[in-house]
Amino acid sequence: MAIPAVDSVRATAVGTKRTSRIASMDLVRGVVMLLMAIDHVRVYSGVPPGGPAPGVFFTRWVTHFVAPGFVFLAGTAAYLHGRKLGNRSALAKFLVTRGLWLVLLELTVIRVAWTFNLDFAHYLLAGVIWMLGWCMVLMAAVVYLPRAAIAMMGIAIVALHNVTDLFAGQLQQIYANSDPPWLLKILYFGGAVQLGGSGPPLLILYVLVPWIGVMMAGYAFGAVAEAAPDRRRGICLKLGVAMSAAFVLLRALNLYGDPRPWQGHFFTLRGFLGFLNTTKYPASLEFLLMTLGPLLILWALSEGWKGKVADVVETFGRVP
Repeated sequence: MAIPAVDSVRATAVGTKRTSRIASMDLVRGVVMLLMAIDHVRVYSGVPPGGPAPGVFFTRWVTHFVAPGFVFLAGTAAYLHGRKLGNRSALAKFLVTRGLWLVLLELTVIRVAWTFNLDFAHYLLAGVIWMLGWCMVLMAAVVYLPRAAIAMMGIAIVALHNVTDLFAGQLQQIYANSDPPWLLKILYFGGAVQLGGSGPPLLILYVLVPWIGVMMAGYAFGAVAEAAPDRRRGICLKLGVAMSAAFVLLRALNLYGDPRPWQGHFFTLRGFLGFLNTTKYPASLEFLLMTLGPLLILWALSEGWKGKVADVVETFGRVP
């Protein structure tokens, strides 16, 4: 089934045989890649004596943009790849194949790279690559839906999943004496999933909800990505500012969107750090607004960015 064309100026986005690079998108992804390197160095640096200092906090906080950026842009890249293929079935096959390969790599090569051991008998790690892989597999079914439906579903997942916070007490009672079912752990709760009677536990760090919603939103955003640069810049800037403002409003008023309410005074260091200390596991609505909003603003500002620095950053953001 062919993917219908969108009526937009896309000379810089879609070629006759293959989708050409969108430089601003590569720049944003390059920034995310560089931040990821900081995050991985931080993991092995430990915490200084006396606990986390403000500098350590901000080193961790700035890397929060990595996972949302990767997942959102993976959705956008999937849309653009589908435009190049011109066939939803081919795109679905591509997503399933790549997704399963990512899951396999997470449980083998990446597991060894993180732990420096081959002791697979005692535990396996399900991190961000695991989550990306399974989200791609799920997207293989989603791509058959209209783009508007994908957008609405993605936004709904991101916006509404924190409704579970309203029932935290009831959920604690339900699972006071037993763990949630393994599927619910993979989807939302996280934790250890025992593989068979004598197999290793699978430690779920990155669950699939709300990340599948982020990827769906990124996929729907693909139509904006292939628009003319001026139009793309305007949409990214307006949407990024709106999302950032929504984060500030929700966080300041403690209305909804994070299981860890903000407390304190904004104009004190402790209060300001608390304001930014949103929940990542699973990623709350406030966390995603806090990170995706500025990333879209960065996308708008990166339009037309030229020079040696831009060339280096863009190189990091390119993928095959």
